[in-house]
Amino acid sequence: MSDHIVSEIARFREQQALEEQAAWLGLYGLASGTARHEVILKRMRQGAERILRLLDQDKYQDVQKLMTTDPWGREVRRVTRSGYPAKRKEGPHGQAHSGA
Repeated sequence: MSDHIVSEIARFREQQALEEQAAWLGLYGLASGTARHEVILKRMRQGAERILRLLDQDKYQDVQKLMTTDPWGREVRRVTRSGYPAKRKEGPHGQAHSGA
């Protein structure tokens, strides 16, 4: 066999092994338990309890910040009843703010 064919076969086998490993990790790896229903409900309860504690402490700005950011700290877009993101309007100084 030529070296070219052998290297293609080796590359294919390596790619196949990597894909099998990725599939196994997806099913049985560290992240496999994070998407279970019980885990999701527990995290939701913990988040609600944290918000209620902050409300009891009159930390309304912290509550608003928690409710408008996702768990990774990115701002969440407000969605209208139609299911589309809210349109942004220009303020008097050219600053955008959410509509509705």
